Amino acid sequence: MMTHTSPIPGVTELVDVVRDTPEVVIELDRVRRNIAHMAEITRDAGVAFRPHIKTHKMPQIAWMQLRAGARGVQTAKLGEAEVMRDAGITDILVGYPIVGRSKLARLAHLAEDAQVTVSLDSYDAAAAISRTLVGSGVAVRIVVEIDTGMQRIGVAPGSTAADLAERVAVLPSLDFAGILTHEGHVCYQARDHVERKEMTEAACQSMLDSAEEIRLRGLDCDLVSAGSTGTARFAVRCPGITEVRAGAYVFNDGSQLLQGAACEDDLAAFVVATVVSRPNHEWFVIDAGSKVLGADRLIVRDPPTTFGSIWGRPNWRIVRLSEEHGVVQTPPGEAVSIGERLLVVPNHICPAINLAETVAVFENHVTERWPVAARGRVQ
Repeated sequence: MMTHTSPIPGVTELVDVVRDTPEVVIELDRVRRNIAHMAEITRDAGVAFRPHIKTHKMPQIAWMQLRAGARGVQTAKLGEAEVMRDAGITDILVGYPIVGRSKLARLAHLAEDAQVTVSLDSYDAAAAISRTLVGSGVAVRIVVEIDTGMQRIGVAPGSTAADLAERVAVLPSLDFAGILTHEGHVCYQARDHVERKEMTEAACQSMLDSAEEIRLRGLDCDLVSAGSTGTARFAVRCPGITEVRAGAYVFNDGSQLLQGAACEDDLAAFVVATVVSRPNHEWFVIDAGSKVLGADRLIVRDPPTTFGSIWGRPNWRIVRLSEEHGVVQTPPGEAVSIGERLLVVPNHICPAINLAETVAVFENHVTERWPVAARGRVQ
Protein backbone atom coordinates (compact mmCIF):
# COMPACT_ATOMS: atom_id res chain seq x y z
CA MET A 1 0.00 0.00 0.00
CA MET A 2 1.23 3.50 -0.77
CA THR A 3 2.61 5.82 1.91
CA HIS A 4 2.82 9.57 1.69
CA THR A 5 5.89 10.93 3.40
CA SER A 6 7.76 13.04 0.87
CA PRO A 7 7.21 16.82 0.84
CA ILE A 8 4.97 18.42 -1.76
CA PRO A 9 6.56 21.76 -2.65
CA GLY A 10 3.84 24.24 -3.44
CA VAL A 11 0.92 21.97 -2.56
CA THR A 12 1.21 21.46 1.17
CA GLU A 13 0.52 25.18 1.59
CA LEU A 14 -2.87 24.70 -0.02
CA VAL A 15 -4.34 23.27 3.14
CA ASP A 16 -4.15 26.85 4.40
CA VAL A 17 -4.60 28.75 1.14
CA VAL A 18 -7.88 27.33 -0.18
CA ARG A 19 -10.88 29.48 0.62
CA ASP A 20 -13.05 26.66 1.90
CA THR A 21 -13.30 22.89 1.94
CA PRO A 22 -13.76 20.43 0.44
CA GLU A 23 -11.76 21.76 -2.50
CA VAL A 24 -9.99 20.00 -5.37
CA VAL A 25 -6.52 21.42 -5.90
CA ILE A 26 -4.00 20.80 -8.65
CA GLU A 27 -0.28 21.58 -8.59
CA LEU A 28 0.49 22.99 -12.03
CA ASP A 29 4.22 22.30 -12.02
CA ARG A 30 3.51 18.63 -11.43
CA VAL A 31 0.89 18.61 -14.16
CA ARG A 32 3.42 20.05 -16.60
CA ARG A 33 5.99 17.49 -15.55
CA ASN A 34 3.56 14.61 -16.04
CA ILE A 35 2.60 15.92 -19.48
CA ALA A 36 6.25 16.33 -20.48
CA HIS A 37 7.13 12.83 -19.30
CA MET A 38 4.38 11.15 -21.33
CA ALA A 39 5.29 13.27 -24.35
CA GLU A 40 8.90 12.16 -24.01
CA ILE A 41 8.27 8.41 -23.73
CA THR A 42 5.86 8.38 -26.69
CA ARG A 43 8.12 10.58 -28.82
CA ASP A 44 11.14 8.42 -28.06
CA ALA A 45 9.16 5.32 -29.03
CA GLY A 46 7.97 6.90 -32.27
CA VAL A 47 4.34 6.46 -31.24
CA ALA A 48 1.66 9.15 -31.45
CA PHE A 49 -0.04 10.19 -28.23
CA ARG A 50 -3.68 11.17 -27.76
CA PRO A 51 -4.68 12.20 -24.21
CA HIS A 52 -8.10 11.36 -22.85
CA ILE A 53 -9.55 14.59 -21.48
CA LYS A 54 -12.23 12.83 -19.42
CA THR A 55 -9.74 13.02 -16.55
CA HIS A 56 -9.33 16.80 -16.38
CA LYS A 57 -12.22 18.10 -18.56
CA MET A 58 -10.47 21.47 -18.89
CA PRO A 59 -9.41 23.11 -22.18
CA GLN A 60 -6.47 24.81 -20.45
CA ILE A 61 -4.90 21.43 -19.72
CA ALA A 62 -5.85 19.98 -23.10
CA TRP A 63 -3.95 22.79 -24.77
CA MET A 64 -0.93 22.10 -22.55
CA GLN A 65 -1.01 18.50 -23.79
CA LEU A 66 -1.33 19.54 -27.43
CA ARG A 67 1.52 22.02 -27.18
CA ALA A 68 3.66 19.22 -25.74
CA GLY A 69 3.10 17.20 -28.91
CA ALA A 70 -0.21 15.33 -28.55
CA ARG A 71 -1.83 14.66 -31.95
CA GLY A 72 -5.35 15.49 -30.72
CA VAL A 73 -7.61 14.59 -27.83
CA GLN A 74 -9.96 11.78 -26.90
CA THR A 75 -13.29 12.37 -25.20
CA ALA A 76 -15.72 9.92 -23.70
CA LYS A 77 -18.89 11.65 -24.81
CA LEU A 78 -20.09 14.15 -27.40
CA GLY A 79 -20.66 16.80 -24.72
CA GLU A 80 -16.98 16.76 -23.83
CA ALA A 81 -16.08 16.92 -27.53
CA GLU A 82 -18.27 19.99 -27.98
CA VAL A 83 -16.49 21.75 -25.12
CA MET A 84 -13.11 20.97 -26.66
CA ARG A 85 -14.29 22.12 -30.11
CA ASP A 86 -15.56 25.39 -28.61
CA ALA A 87 -12.06 25.86 -27.15
CA GLY A 88 -10.52 25.64 -30.63
CA ILE A 89 -9.40 22.00 -30.54
CA THR A 90 -10.15 20.38 -33.88
CA ASP A 91 -8.74 16.81 -33.81
CA ILE A 92 -11.13 14.88 -31.59
CA LEU A 93 -11.69 11.18 -31.05
CA VAL A 94 -15.03 10.37 -29.42
CA GLY A 95 -14.24 7.02 -27.87
CA TYR A 96 -17.83 5.89 -27.58
CA PRO A 97 -20.51 4.63 -30.00
CA ILE A 98 -22.82 7.44 -31.13
CA VAL A 99 -26.39 6.13 -30.93
CA GLY A 100 -29.68 8.04 -31.14
CA ARG A 101 -31.16 10.72 -33.38
CA SER A 102 -30.21 13.68 -31.20
CA LYS A 103 -26.60 12.58 -30.82
CA LEU A 104 -26.28 11.87 -34.53
CA ALA A 105 -27.41 15.42 -35.35
CA ARG A 106 -24.90 16.82 -32.87
CA LEU A 107 -22.15 14.65 -34.34
CA ALA A 108 -22.87 16.02 -37.82
CA HIS A 109 -22.66 19.57 -36.48
CA LEU A 110 -19.42 18.80 -34.63
CA ALA A 111 -17.89 17.38 -37.80
CA GLU A 112 -18.48 20.70 -39.59
CA ASP A 113 -15.82 22.35 -37.42
CA ALA A 114 -13.48 19.52 -36.45
CA GLN A 115 -11.84 16.36 -37.69
CA VAL A 116 -13.91 13.86 -35.76
CA THR A 117 -13.16 10.19 -35.24
CA VAL A 118 -15.70 7.86 -33.64
CA SER A 119 -15.03 4.42 -32.21
CA LEU A 120 -17.75 1.79 -32.46
CA ASP A 121 -18.29 -1.94 -32.43
CA SER A 122 -21.39 -2.51 -34.57
CA TYR A 123 -22.49 -2.10 -38.16
CA ASP A 124 -25.79 -0.61 -36.97
CA ALA A 125 -24.02 2.31 -35.26
CA ALA A 126 -21.84 2.91 -38.32
CA ALA A 127 -24.76 2.76 -40.75
CA ALA A 128 -26.74 5.29 -38.71
CA ILE A 129 -23.83 7.74 -38.78
CA SER A 130 -23.49 7.23 -42.52
CA ARG A 131 -27.19 7.89 -43.16
CA THR A 132 -26.99 11.06 -41.09
CA LEU A 133 -23.96 12.44 -42.91
CA VAL A 134 -24.85 11.57 -46.52
CA GLY A 135 -25.46 14.79 -48.42
CA SER A 136 -24.08 16.98 -45.61
CA GLY A 137 -20.69 17.49 -47.19
CA VAL A 138 -18.84 16.26 -44.11
CA ALA A 139 -17.28 12.91 -43.26
CA VAL A 140 -16.32 11.18 -40.02
CA ARG A 141 -13.39 8.85 -39.44
CA ILE A 142 -14.36 5.49 -37.95
CA VAL A 143 -12.26 3.16 -35.84
CA VAL A 144 -13.42 -0.31 -34.89
CA GLU A 145 -13.11 -0.97 -31.17
CA ILE A 146 -11.70 -4.36 -30.23
CA ASP A 147 -12.15 -6.17 -26.93
CA THR A 148 -8.72 -7.41 -25.87
CA GLY A 149 -9.88 -8.56 -22.43
CA MET A 150 -11.80 -5.71 -20.79
CA GLN A 151 -15.14 -7.40 -21.61
CA ARG A 152 -16.97 -4.10 -21.73
CA ILE A 153 -17.27 -2.97 -25.32
CA GLY A 154 -15.64 -4.01 -28.57
CA VAL A 155 -15.74 -6.84 -31.08
CA ALA A 156 -13.60 -9.92 -30.89
CA PRO A 157 -10.14 -9.57 -32.43
CA GLY A 158 -9.13 -11.17 -35.71
CA SER A 159 -11.66 -12.10 -38.35
CA THR A 160 -14.63 -10.61 -36.47
CA ALA A 161 -12.95 -7.21 -36.34
CA ALA A 162 -11.93 -7.50 -39.98
CA ASP A 163 -15.48 -8.41 -41.01
CA LEU A 164 -16.83 -5.25 -39.38
CA ALA A 165 -14.04 -3.12 -40.86
CA GLU A 166 -14.95 -4.38 -44.34
CA ARG A 167 -18.60 -3.48 -43.89
CA VAL A 168 -17.85 -0.04 -42.44
CA ALA A 169 -15.30 0.85 -45.11
CA VAL A 170 -17.87 0.86 -47.92
CA LEU A 171 -20.38 3.10 -46.17
CA PRO A 172 -20.64 6.62 -47.66
CA SER A 173 -19.41 9.62 -45.66
CA LEU A 174 -17.32 7.37 -43.42
CA ASP A 175 -13.55 6.96 -43.60
CA PHE A 176 -12.29 3.75 -42.02
CA ALA A 177 -9.14 4.71 -40.11
CA GLY A 178 -8.13 1.66 -38.10
CA ILE A 179 -8.67 -0.08 -34.78
CA LEU A 180 -8.67 0.85 -31.12
CA THR A 181 -8.72 -0.93 -27.77
CA HIS A 182 -8.83 -0.09 -24.08
CA GLU A 183 -6.79 -2.70 -22.25
CA GLY A 184 -7.98 -1.51 -18.85
CA HIS A 185 -8.46 -5.09 -17.64
CA VAL A 186 -4.69 -5.28 -17.22
CA CYS A 187 -4.82 -2.61 -14.52
CA TYR A 188 -7.47 -4.48 -12.53
CA GLN A 189 -6.31 -8.07 -13.01
CA ALA A 190 -2.51 -8.08 -13.15
CA ARG A 191 -0.82 -8.92 -9.88
CA ASP A 192 2.63 -7.43 -10.48
CA HIS A 193 4.83 -5.55 -12.92
CA VAL A 194 5.77 -8.65 -14.90
CA GLU A 195 2.15 -9.70 -15.33
CA ARG A 196 1.12 -6.17 -16.36
CA LYS A 197 3.77 -6.19 -19.05
CA GLU A 198 2.83 -9.65 -20.31
CA MET A 199 -0.91 -8.89 -20.37
CA THR A 200 -0.34 -5.58 -22.17
CA GLU A 201 1.83 -7.28 -24.76
CA ALA A 202 -0.85 -9.93 -25.28
CA ALA A 203 -3.51 -7.26 -25.80
CA CYS A 204 -1.27 -5.40 -28.24
CA GLN A 205 -0.55 -8.60 -30.14
CA SER A 206 -4.30 -9.14 -30.55
CA MET A 207 -4.46 -5.66 -32.06
CA LEU A 208 -1.54 -6.32 -34.41
CA ASP A 209 -3.05 -9.62 -35.55
CA SER A 210 -6.36 -7.87 -36.19
CA ALA A 211 -4.66 -5.10 -38.16
CA GLU A 212 -2.90 -7.68 -40.31
CA GLU A 213 -6.17 -9.50 -40.99
CA ILE A 214 -7.78 -6.21 -42.03
CA ARG A 215 -4.89 -5.43 -44.38
CA LEU A 216 -5.18 -8.87 -45.94
CA ARG A 217 -8.74 -7.86 -46.86
CA GLY A 218 -7.31 -5.02 -48.95
CA LEU A 219 -7.97 -2.20 -46.45
CA ASP A 220 -5.57 0.32 -44.99
CA CYS A 221 -5.28 0.11 -41.22
CA ASP A 222 -2.99 2.98 -40.34
CA LEU A 223 -4.29 3.52 -36.81
CA VAL A 224 -3.58 0.79 -34.25
CA SER A 225 -4.37 2.47 -30.95
CA ALA A 226 -4.02 1.19 -27.38
CA GLY A 227 -5.11 3.12 -24.36
CA SER A 228 -4.60 3.15 -20.59
CA THR A 229 -2.42 5.11 -18.18
CA GLY A 230 -1.53 1.89 -16.37
CA THR A 231 -0.28 0.17 -19.54
CA ALA A 232 1.06 3.00 -21.71
CA ARG A 233 4.66 2.39 -20.65
CA PHE A 234 4.42 -1.16 -22.02
CA ALA A 235 2.24 -0.47 -25.07
CA VAL A 236 4.65 2.08 -26.55
CA ARG A 237 7.28 -0.67 -26.81
CA CYS A 238 5.09 -2.97 -28.90
CA PRO A 239 6.17 -2.61 -32.57
CA GLY A 240 3.15 -1.89 -34.73
CA ILE A 241 1.19 0.09 -32.16
CA THR A 242 0.90 3.52 -33.78
CA GLU A 243 -0.87 5.47 -31.01
CA VAL A 244 -1.37 5.28 -27.28
CA ARG A 245 -4.01 7.05 -25.23
CA ALA A 246 -4.04 7.87 -21.53
CA GLY A 247 -5.98 10.16 -19.22
CA ALA A 248 -5.25 9.76 -15.51
CA TYR A 249 -1.49 10.25 -16.00
CA VAL A 250 -1.97 14.02 -16.02
CA PHE A 251 -2.91 14.03 -12.30
CA ASN A 252 -2.48 10.40 -11.12
CA ASP A 253 -4.24 8.98 -8.07
CA GLY A 254 -4.23 6.14 -5.56
CA SER A 255 -5.01 3.58 -8.23
CA GLN A 256 -2.04 4.60 -10.38
CA LEU A 257 0.27 4.39 -7.37
CA LEU A 258 -0.98 0.91 -6.59
CA GLN A 259 -0.42 -0.21 -10.20
CA GLY A 260 3.11 1.17 -10.29
CA ALA A 261 2.18 3.56 -13.10
CA ALA A 262 3.13 6.57 -10.96
CA CYS A 263 5.06 7.46 -7.84
CA GLU A 264 4.20 9.90 -5.08
CA ASP A 265 6.03 12.75 -6.79
CA ASP A 266 3.71 12.31 -9.79
CA LEU A 267 0.56 13.10 -7.80
CA ALA A 268 -0.73 16.45 -9.04
CA ALA A 269 -4.31 16.59 -7.75
CA PHE A 270 -5.64 16.39 -4.22
CA VAL A 271 -8.72 17.17 -2.19
CA VAL A 272 -8.34 19.49 0.78
CA ALA A 273 -10.78 18.41 3.49
CA THR A 274 -11.54 19.56 7.03
CA VAL A 275 -11.97 17.42 10.14
CA VAL A 276 -15.52 18.13 11.32
CA SER A 277 -16.10 15.45 13.95
CA ARG A 278 -14.09 13.28 16.33
CA PRO A 279 -16.72 11.09 18.01
CA ASN A 280 -14.19 8.67 19.55
CA HIS A 281 -10.53 7.66 19.46
CA GLU A 282 -10.98 5.15 16.64
CA TRP A 283 -12.17 7.39 13.82
CA PHE A 284 -12.92 10.93 12.78
CA VAL A 285 -14.99 12.49 10.01
CA ILE A 286 -13.95 14.81 7.18
CA ASP A 287 -16.23 17.01 5.06
CA ALA A 288 -15.46 15.10 1.83
CA GLY A 289 -17.78 12.22 1.05
CA SER A 290 -18.81 10.43 -2.13
CA LYS A 291 -20.06 13.70 -3.67
CA VAL A 292 -16.45 14.92 -3.63
CA LEU A 293 -14.21 11.85 -3.78
CA GLY A 294 -16.40 9.55 -5.84
CA ALA A 295 -17.17 6.07 -4.56
CA ASP A 296 -14.41 3.98 -6.14
CA ARG A 297 -12.84 1.56 -3.70
CA LEU A 298 -9.18 0.61 -3.60
CA ILE A 299 -9.18 -3.10 -2.84
CA VAL A 300 -5.92 -4.45 -1.48
CA ARG A 301 -5.01 -7.11 1.05
CA ASP A 302 -3.08 -4.99 3.51
CA PRO A 303 -4.56 -2.69 4.61
CA PRO A 304 -8.13 -3.60 3.62
CA THR A 305 -10.44 -1.70 1.27
CA THR A 306 -10.10 2.09 1.37
CA PHE A 307 -11.91 5.00 -0.24
CA GLY A 308 -8.87 7.26 -0.36
CA SER A 309 -5.75 8.02 1.62
CA ILE A 310 -4.50 10.90 3.75
CA TRP A 311 -1.22 12.39 2.64
CA GLY A 312 1.54 11.97 5.22
CA ARG A 313 -0.54 9.61 7.37
CA PRO A 314 -0.02 6.08 5.98
CA ASN A 315 -1.93 4.49 8.87
CA TRP A 316 -5.04 6.67 8.45
CA ARG A 317 -7.57 4.99 6.17
CA ILE A 318 -10.80 6.35 4.72
CA VAL A 319 -12.92 3.30 5.47
CA ARG A 320 -16.43 4.57 4.77
CA LEU A 321 -18.16 7.23 2.70
CA SER A 322 -21.64 8.65 2.68
CA GLU A 323 -22.63 11.55 0.47
CA GLU A 324 -21.18 14.29 2.68
CA HIS A 325 -19.03 12.39 5.18
CA GLY A 326 -15.73 10.58 4.97
CA VAL A 327 -14.95 8.32 7.91
CA VAL A 328 -11.22 8.02 8.61
CA GLN A 329 -9.97 5.24 10.85
CA THR A 330 -6.86 5.94 12.93
CA PRO A 331 -4.58 3.82 15.12
CA PRO A 332 -5.00 4.31 18.88
CA GLY A 333 -3.35 7.41 20.26
CA GLU A 334 -3.12 9.37 17.00
CA ALA A 335 -4.20 12.96 17.50
CA VAL A 336 -6.35 15.06 15.22
CA SER A 337 -8.20 18.28 15.91
CA ILE A 338 -11.59 19.57 14.87
CA GLY A 339 -10.97 22.13 12.14
CA GLU A 340 -7.69 20.57 10.99
CA ARG A 341 -7.25 20.46 7.22
CA LEU A 342 -5.88 17.40 5.45
CA LEU A 343 -4.77 16.49 1.94
CA VAL A 344 -6.70 13.54 0.52
CA VAL A 345 -5.41 11.42 -2.37
CA PRO A 346 -8.51 10.14 -4.21
CA ASN A 347 -8.54 6.55 -5.39
CA HIS A 348 -9.81 7.62 -8.83
CA ILE A 349 -9.20 11.23 -9.79
CA CYS A 350 -11.50 11.30 -12.86
CA PRO A 351 -14.85 11.28 -10.99
CA ALA A 352 -13.44 13.58 -8.32
CA ILE A 353 -12.68 16.22 -10.96
CA ASN A 354 -16.09 15.72 -12.59
CA LEU A 355 -17.80 16.34 -9.25
CA ALA A 356 -16.13 19.75 -8.84
CA GLU A 357 -17.41 22.96 -10.42
CA THR A 358 -13.96 24.54 -10.18
CA VAL A 359 -10.48 23.48 -9.15
CA ALA A 360 -7.89 25.53 -7.32
CA VAL A 361 -4.77 25.81 -9.47
CA PHE A 362 -1.59 26.33 -7.51
CA GLU A 363 1.54 27.75 -9.11
CA ASN A 364 4.31 29.87 -7.60
CA HIS A 365 2.32 30.35 -4.39
CA VAL A 366 -0.55 31.96 -6.27
CA THR A 367 -3.92 30.26 -6.43
CA GLU A 368 -6.47 30.81 -9.17
CA ARG A 369 -9.55 28.79 -10.05
CA TRP A 370 -10.41 27.13 -13.32
CA PRO A 371 -13.89 25.94 -14.18
CA VAL A 372 -14.24 22.25 -14.95
CA ALA A 373 -15.73 23.15 -18.31
CA ALA A 374 -16.86 19.66 -19.36
CA ARG A 375 -18.14 18.46 -15.99
CA GLY A 376 -21.38 16.57 -16.21
CA ARG A 377 -21.23 16.36 -20.02
CA VAL A 378 -22.34 12.75 -20.06
CA GLN A 379 -24.60 13.00 -23.12
